[in-house]
Amino acid sequence: MYRISVCDDNSAELEKICDMINDYVGSNNIPAKISAFSSGRELLEQEETGSDIYILDIIMPDMNGIELGQTLRRKNPGAYIIFLTTSKDYALESYSVKAFSYLIKPAEKEKVTAELADCFSNIRKPKRRFVIKCAAGTTSVCAEDIIYIEYYNHRMIYRLAGGYTLESIYFRGTFDSMISEYIENGSFIKSSASYLVNMEHIRTVNAVGFVMSDGTVLPVTRKYAEARKKYIDHELNGGGYSDNL
Repeated sequence: MYRISVCDDNSAELEKICDMINDYVGSNNIPAKISAFSSGRELLEQEETGSDIYILDIIMPDMNGIELGQTLRRKNPGAYIIFLTTSKDYALESYSVKAFSYLIKPAEKEKVTAELADCFSNIRKPKRRFVIKCAAGTTSVCAEDIIYIEYYNHRMIYRLAGGYTLESIYFRGTFDSMISEYIENGSFIKSSASYLVNMEHIRTVNAVGFVMSDGTVLPVTRKYAEARKKYIDHELNGGGYSDNL
């Protein structure tokens, strides 16, 4: 069951968008639960679990859609966020939230359903997983759940979404030899000799380095200064994970 949350302070627009979504999922036999919220605070207070797709109005009182999107992105890094607004003035800010798309009101059914189709196309793609050998045994994790990997004392420390940490067994090879498959995946870059960063979890870039989705600031050292450009290029090209499985 997919979860879609819609937030708009205009009750008529909220009903209209939910009707569009209902028509789309019904005609395409997509199992989905659609939840409607009239404010960002209501969404944050009442949503029981994270949604797969969020459709958010931007211009709302108390908490605007950009602020709401930033909060949701920290809680649910893999969610698809579609912004709806009457103004183009927020397009640059929506980029900081890593929004999937940005649509101008009034909402047009053809455009909304086209964006939903693209979202579901991405959601249904097989998720790349990596095998990790730990002291307790072998496990696997989705690429999108890895925030960053730290190399320490011939071990790899995996920092995962949700506050989880995994530690690999001791290995004799170099860090570079152990992360080659991550680099090939297309969404990971080294920011220093000891850190491999998942670009999908970078929130912002500052003078020190990358601010990650969990709030950790990872340094970008002089030797790896090119990492900033690689990240910007990645975002300009639409981000996302490689389809190479």
